[in-house]
Amino acid sequence: MCFFSMGGNAHNTSETQVQRIAVAGGSITEIIYRLGEQHRIVGVDSTSVFPEEAKNKPLIGYVRRVATGGILSLEPDLFLGEADTGPLKVIQQLQRMGLNMYLFEQQDNLAGIEDKITKIAQLLKVEKKGQALVEEIQPDRLALQHILTQATYQPRVLFILTARSGQTIAAGQGTSANEIIQAAGGINVTGSLKNWQPISAEVALQLNPEVILTMGARGTANAEKVKNMPHFKHSIAVKNNQVFSLDGGYLLGMGPRTPQAVVEVAMIFHSQAKLPEHYSLRYASTNQTPAVIAKQNKGD
Repeated sequence: MCFFSMGGNAHNTSETQVQRIAVAGGSITEIIYRLGEQHRIVGVDSTSVFPEEAKNKPLIGYVRRVATGGILSLEPDLFLGEADTGPLKVIQQLQRMGLNMYLFEQQDNLAGIEDKITKIAQLLKVEKKGQALVEEIQPDRLALQHILTQATYQPRVLFILTARSGQTIAAGQGTSANEIIQAAGGINVTGSLKNWQPISAEVALQLNPEVILTMGARGTANAEKVKNMPHFKHSIAVKNNQVFSLDGGYLLGMGPRTPQAVVEVAMIFHSQAKLPEHYSLRYASTNQTPAVIAKQNKGD
């Protein structure tokens, strides 16, 4: 059986097309569906929630806590995982057992989405489908650059992962949210922190962000919850109605929809910018920003 190592330096030595794939990572599942090869998926992790029908696949656990038995019971001939797939002891067990495997480390970021798509298409031996999907997201990349060339100001942005019982978890450097903020032309007000970190009410008051982004399922009540928190309700963001809730998989998943999500965030940051003449959002966006999107799509 062929073996794929972790990282970007593995080589496919098998001439047999894989037919049974176990997946740990929502972006990988989404890409396989977009390639039209979902019939080969025999199991997914709990982050694989898009498209909706992916939820009907057998579960192998959470991406960071997959189980050896759960994976092997599905008899996969290929296991694909994102960079944070774990725990390490399970990966090592699967390696020792000779499972055909590839973990995406180098491509698991915003800049690496095209490479991730290309690699998955290669592993599944559907390279033409992969190239078509790569080409499909290029208008999003160009639209982002078009917005950024018109930007005259970088807003101060706070990204909140959760805000429960007064405990706010914010995005620091090394997080996908920090990468998105910077790519969209903003300044992360908690960029001096590392990874996801809790911040106190006192710190939150001092940050006084101009824009607050929070993660919800396609625009849930998270934004309203944040607006009513004592340490944010007097912030510039709340006063100017610049608190937005976006679907986590759409924005941070680093899958085919993420480049459009970054365009949407850039439109929030730079509301006076215009989108390219023939560009339009193809996927469902957060329900928090319909007016902004409508205005930009019309070019008003």
